[in-house]
Amino acid sequence: MKFKTSLILIFFIGWGCVESFGQDVAPNNIPVPWYSQKITGCPYAHCSLASSLMVFDYFKGMTSDNQRTPVDAEKKLIEYQKEYFLKKKAPFKRRTSIAQGGYYTFEIDSLSRYYENMVEAAYHDKKDYALLKSYIDRGIPVLINVSYRSSTTGMIPGTHRHWMVLRGITDTHVWVNDPGRSVMMREKGENRRYPIKKETGNPSYFDGCWTGRMMVIVPQNKEEYGL
Repeated sequence: MKFKTSLILIFFIGWGCVESFGQDVAPNNIPVPWYSQKITGCPYAHCSLASSLMVFDYFKGMTSDNQRTPVDAEKKLIEYQKEYFLKKKAPFKRRTSIAQGGYYTFEIDSLSRYYENMVEAAYHDKKDYALLKSYIDRGIPVLINVSYRSSTTGMIPGTHRHWMVLRGITDTHVWVNDPGRSVMMREKGENRRYPIKKETGNPSYFDGCWTGRMMVIVPQNKEEYGL
């Protein structure tokens, strides 16, 4: 009897572990690569560029299990800034200053079109969860703009504007890749789950931070994604 009881306990403990792990992965998870925006020795680290690189690489066939090394990711982000933006290869006149902490949406669209051979980076400015889910369900990651305290405090509403990548969503939770953590803290930035609505005793929630702004990078093989 004692033996049978032990087996039953092991079964339920094992099942609980599976259930717990399953809660950490969205049912419509997109295995987007994760990269840090924190570039060693470079003053031009921007969340919008790091988030864009995650999506560019995903559409090129890379995943979280097969992505650039941190060194290669840094080189690519520096290439964007030095070779495309600072050398004025971007086809527009107005430029973003480093002090603003990020690039404008039209600049990301330009980078997508003229440097990464994507169709466009389509911009939306309205909270629409049905639209978000329709993209994720089709395997299309979405760049999301939030206003929160910081990457280290979770999804707590604040004044710090930031871009990250949505990689999964249900009616109750979102899963994001936040580039605002260092390479050494990857597990704190990759595939982070947050409730959409505010929960009792939990100050961290997505809806209070999402500004409604989002960008959808459209690849050349857009028909495969229903675009």
